Amino acid sequence: MTDSKSVSGLPVALTVCAYAAAVLTLTWMTEEGYLGDAMYGVLTMVLMAFPLSLVGTSLYGTLKDAIVGQRHDDPTYGWNYNYAWDYVLMAWPGIVMAIALMLLLRRRRTRSAGQVVGWALTVVVTLTGVLITFDGWAPRRPYGWPFLVYGLVMVIGLIAAHRSAPNTATNRA
Repeated sequence: MTDSKSVSGLPVALTVCAYAAAVLTLTWMTEEGYLGDAMYGVLTMVLMAFPLSLVGTSLYGTLKDAIVGQRHDDPTYGWNYNYAWDYVLMAWPGIVMAIALMLLLRRRRTRSAGQVVGWALTVVVTLTGVLITFDGWAPRRPYGWPFLVYGLVMVIGLIAAHRSAPNTATNRA
């Protein structure tokens, strides 16, 4: 049973969780070095969580100072902090995008915008999977398959969310 004000929760949850899983997988693969250098993962995250990733990338140093705030006395050691914060600093724009996507898809007034954002994020996640899977550097190739699966799950969730939306004048087509 669907309420006239919102879409059934399962398709939306499927889409949002698949996107959040893609963001967290990319963060993990980047921080652990599975994609080669960190620049590859950071640039991919800029695309995957656009436009919030631009804010996250530009505030990275400021946020790192605010969270950590201390360096070693010896400058050759760099930062003196728990490196788990790097995961948080890299993933937060994508997680905020996932929450925004959920809010857009759940509300009747923003459902159209949610569909547009959802399909755009689906294309980026799937494109990430294709680019990593068919990359020229062989050690990186096996790590693209999860993104292809996440993209497929997002497609299924978006189609199901569209079909489970109440039939109103704006949804009939």
